[in-house]
Amino acid sequence: MTILLKVEDLSRSFGGLIVASNISLALESGDRAALIGPNGAGKTTFINLVTGSLAPSSGRIELAGKDITRAASVERVRLGLVRSFQVSRVFREMAVRDHVALAILQREGKSGRMFGDPWKIAAVASEAPAILEELGLAVVAHEPVSQIAYGQQRLLELAIALVLRPKVLLLDEPAAGVPRGEARRIEQALARLPSDIAVLMIEHDIDLVFRFARRVIVLAAGRIICEGPPAAVAADPHVREVYLGSYANGSRSV
Repeated sequence: MTILLKVEDLSRSFGGLIVASNISLALESGDRAALIGPNGAGKTTFINLVTGSLAPSSGRIELAGKDITRAASVERVRLGLVRSFQVSRVFREMAVRDHVALAILQREGKSGRMFGDPWKIAAVASEAPAILEELGLAVVAHEPVSQIAYGQQRLLELAIALVLRPKVLLLDEPAAGVPRGEARRIEQALARLPSDIAVLMIEHDIDLVFRFARRVIVLAAGRIICEGPPAAVAADPHVREVYLGSYANGSRSV
């Protein structure tokens, strides 16, 4: 397998407060991994460091063998490192389909064409309807975001991420705030992600984590304390103590 994302000894501190301490991990093509841990463990901080929203104090980040430690966020996206956010970040009065069109234009370096008719551009006309159909959004394609369900908004964010053609996809709580009935649609969409993409998901819904991930990484106080297959992580005494609790003690199935 090809290593797509390699993080070595990544650290970040604010004065005397250490929020990430010597974190090292790698994601290979096709990986389905999850990053879990208690609130305040440093999960979103780690994603911010990897995506360039926050500069590390030390350490190194490589994407497909290229050092991106000091690269700008937009450059990382161009190279194939794409994230979704914990809270939906879409334009409430823009139509669903136009969000996807804008993402395609940005990828193609033609965002200025949004002021014309983007649907006359070949890449938009060919790709946007297909991804909207794939994620079950075709029926609301012409609706403004303010008129669609929150679960559909999260699916729209996934559509935007996918048309950016990621090599590595970082998902920050993709089911956060989504009613259980709608969360199933998100899980189905995650199951259909292209097999060559490496995916790292942060999620507090442990049922979803253990169904999705083939590898689970546990973060606590800015450090990785355990990493391995879901069953092995669930059985780890330290993980049970700091995070999983009754889940790992058998109250739910792994």
